[in-house]
Amino acid sequence: MKDWWKTFFTRSGFPIAELTLTRHTEAEVRELARVMPVARGARILDVACGMGRHSLRLAARGYRVTGVDYSSYYLAQARAAARRKRVRVDFVRGDMRRLAFVKEFDAAINLWTSFGYFLRQGDDLRALRSVRRALKPGGWLILEIIDGAGFDPDDFPRQCFSKEGRLWALEEMQWQDGRDPAILSERIFIEPDGRVRRGTTFVRMYSRARLKAALLRSGFDRVLFSGGLLERRLGGKPRRILALAHNGGNG
Repeated sequence: MKDWWKTFFTRSGFPIAELTLTRHTEAEVRELARVMPVARGARILDVACGMGRHSLRLAARGYRVTGVDYSSYYLAQARAAARRKRVRVDFVRGDMRRLAFVKEFDAAINLWTSFGYFLRQGDDLRALRSVRRALKPGGWLILEIIDGAGFDPDDFPRQCFSKEGRLWALEEMQWQDGRDPAILSERIFIEPDGRVRRGTTFVRMYSRARLKAALLRSGFDRVLFSGGLLERRLGGKPRRILALAHNGGNG
């Protein structure tokens, strides 16, 4: 299962175009533009940008955006979408633990629980430090993830079978308890023609306290929290964390 994300987020792995709630993307970007403490024209780093659904809309709003992802397939799709939409985004392949930027960006974003994928928590800290190095002094990281403190495994079925777009999706979830809580899932996607895709995922769970400790340990000097980008709009029980972490510029 080590580095599961290298093979999962591929053309034959996770069908992100089918499973992402793209109908919410524009509303997410509007709220993101509202909460980001930077003006239009600022340089934004979208870490784990996937197929660029947030990057492209931010660029269309006047931000100067660079998107980073490990998946070559996702990046190819993002570049093609940028050409179709006639917006400029620099899409770069990279590992968030080793970003090739130093003091270049006014803000960085990491959305849709695209964090906590590494089996070693030390690699999560390496990723946060790498993002902080990419920020200018005074820059901000905006990170949105599942709220580990509010996640009750009993609220979710161990097995879930649903239809997502053209696909049928089966997920079998296991909860890793203890000092390092995480969700381990076996996922199966069935295409309309009967083809099957399958993969295993790991997502480390962070409460606000645990995430704040990790951010401060990684060199950020101030952390602000709210609920997820669309939780006030959609209603229901809050299940997500939106963290704004400030880079004081020391170190």
